[in-house]
Amino acid sequence: MENQSNDINRKKAKEVKKKQRADRAYVRWFAFLRFAEKVLRIFYPYVRHDAVEKYEDRPYVLLCNHFRMVDVMYPCAAMKKPVHFMAKTELWENGFLHWFCNKCRCIPVSRDGSGTDVKAIMQSMKYLKSGENILIYPEGTRNKENVDMLPFKGGFAAIAIKTRTPIVPIVQSGKPRLFRKSHVFYGAPIEFPEYYGKKLTEEEIAECEKRVRDIMVKTRTDFLASQAAERASKAAKKQKRSDRSGK
Repeated sequence: MENQSNDINRKKAKEVKKKQRADRAYVRWFAFLRFAEKVLRIFYPYVRHDAVEKYEDRPYVLLCNHFRMVDVMYPCAAMKKPVHFMAKTELWENGFLHWFCNKCRCIPVSRDGSGTDVKAIMQSMKYLKSGENILIYPEGTRNKENVDMLPFKGGFAAIAIKTRTPIVPIVQSGKPRLFRKSHVFYGAPIEFPEYYGKKLTEEEIAECEKRVRDIMVKTRTDFLASQAAERASKAAKKQKRSDRSGK
């Protein structure tokens, strides 16, 4: 009986060590992704707006508008601790992406009404309660349309409220392009403490998600408007100089 108990304890200790090794490997992998972000930034340069160092050492629900695969570098730049990406289940059908998603410990999510969504929510909450970060692309897919942002998929506000986790909005000014400078805004954390511990209605969740989306859309539209105004001002000054030289 004693030998059996010792075998069980050794087996448990072995499993704990195995998990610890895997966790350390995952932390090293995320450190590599942070290094890769610096390399990618050479090819896809971008300007960071607001200091990313201001975020506290705590878990966050990161939200980012989505244009292409290289978008993953923006949350990597924002957080020192690993970030778990929510990713559509179809990505696991591609050999390389299957490997990459597993390496990043991505959270598979489906929008077809299957049980995958429930599992994704539970896994996300588990990570957050363990002090880890998650990233959600609330549009649910890449934005290929000529619109500010696609309609948001629901769920992120409920996850944040139930785990009492702040939401960090990350807003891209536009699609990252090779050797073309873009702009990325790292917003102040958003919380909804008035709903903590309460049973949420669908209307309350929808209102919280609308508030977050409005902030993200306004960040982008305000920046684009300021850029347009700056270009118009430069064009007007250039025209004035041209008019003077022509006299």
